[in-house]
Amino acid sequence: MNKSNLAVIVGGTGAIGNAIADQFKQIGFSDIIKFGTKTSPAIDFNDENSILESAEYIKKKNKPISIFFDATGILHHNNCMPEKTLKNIEFEFAKKNFLINAIGPALLIKYFAPMLDKDEKSVFASLSAKVGSISDNGYGGWYSYRASKAALNQLIKTSSIEMKVKNKKAIFIALHPGTVKSELSKPFQKINLKIQSPEESAKHLVKIINSIDQSQTGKFFNWDGSEITW
Repeated sequence: MNKSNLAVIVGGTGAIGNAIADQFKQIGFSDIIKFGTKTSPAIDFNDENSILESAEYIKKKNKPISIFFDATGILHHNNCMPEKTLKNIEFEFAKKNFLINAIGPALLIKYFAPMLDKDEKSVFASLSAKVGSISDNGYGGWYSYRASKAALNQLIKTSSIEMKVKNKKAIFIALHPGTVKSELSKPFQKINLKIQSPEESAKHLVKIINSIDQSQTGKFFNWDGSEITW
């Protein structure tokens, strides 16, 4: 990757996003741009124009993007938690899951993928979740979250296929960060054996980004570097 290019992080003001930015600095990037709902410009998935305006802001930098990292995601919201059973499915919560976990990232791909470096390796990475793997689903439950992350995985896979024609240097991957000490996973940390700090997880994820090549585009990786089946 050309480290004089841009590294862009959406969700860059969150726990993982901030840690990812620190890791980008450590591997040699100096021009790192973080977007969140309160940055200027801001990215709000409820407003497609905010994504367009942020993309225009990047265009004015007159540099391609070497790494685009989507650190957005939702698992619980207000008083709504992942559904344990079908009867718990609620329209508004399900809609929120798909907006944040799938539709928003789809729009990020739409506006930012054309700006990925075409001369050297570039990476579009999005935070997914192992529970979004259909073949790995042995326990059920968590309907909206599972389904929205499965949709995200399909978006990454499909984009990777189109970009093989439009940009042969671009790599699209989905990443499972593990259970990270953050607000997103806070209600579930006690039931998990392995809890990583944002810094630990970010270090693993950036190592994957740094090491993969174009033959691995369209794949889904666990934080430890192993491949997860779709």
